[in-house]
Amino acid sequence: MKKIITLIALAALMMVGCMKTKENGEPILSDYYREHSVENPFIQVLDSCEYVCWNNRMAHKGNCRFCKERRQKELKELVEQLKEK
Repeated sequence: MKKIITLIALAALMMVGCMKTKENGEPILSDYYREHSVENPFIQVLDSCEYVCWNNRMAHKGNCRFCKERRQKELKELVEQLKEK
């Protein structure tokens, strides 16, 4: 029983974790969060698509050059198929 209580307490401490705070209680964020905030997003390429990233969030740009090239290729193929008919 003692081991179970110890494991549960250890798991609870691991879930809560520790965060450094300033004297006024405000958390100290790492450099990653300061550099890539809402005010300073960055672009990341994943699977040949461009995504805008900020605060651990991602959004597809929608106008990235890779998708534009793919869309143009698809349209050319569609036009060729329509001309054949």
